[in-house]
Amino acid sequence: MIEIPAGGIRAYENVYDALKREVKEECGLEIVRVVEDYQSSVKEPRKHDRAFVFKPFICQQVLETNGGLSWVGFVFFCEVTGEVSINPAEAKDPQWVTIAQLKKLVSTKADQIFPLQLPVLEYFITQFTRR
Repeated sequence: MIEIPAGGIRAYENVYDALKREVKEECGLEIVRVVEDYQSSVKEPRKHDRAFVFKPFICQQVLETNGGLSWVGFVFFCEVTGEVSINPAEAKDPQWVTIAQLKKLVSTKADQIFPLQLPVLEYFITQFTRR
């Protein structure tokens, strides 16, 4: 199936640290910038109570799945640097596609896209073509 890089956040791991780690693990790429990013400063009103807010590109949720995991995710739109190097245990056949190619894949081969990411890619296409 076609899917974009994804992964889990460890307990109490900063979401941005998880984002950088997962992209590096799955693609070998370094994140240069998170596009249209917002994150507050970390607040610590009491010792060992720390929190902050952030704004991802979009959020996603699995409502039902055929044997998979329950999932709520945060999707980020990033600029990256480096050479793609795929760990075969993580992915195979990496591809860069144009927006036009992605639009065609979504409209003609939706059944080949990982179901969790299909609505994300549809949203991305509408947002990107508005720019």
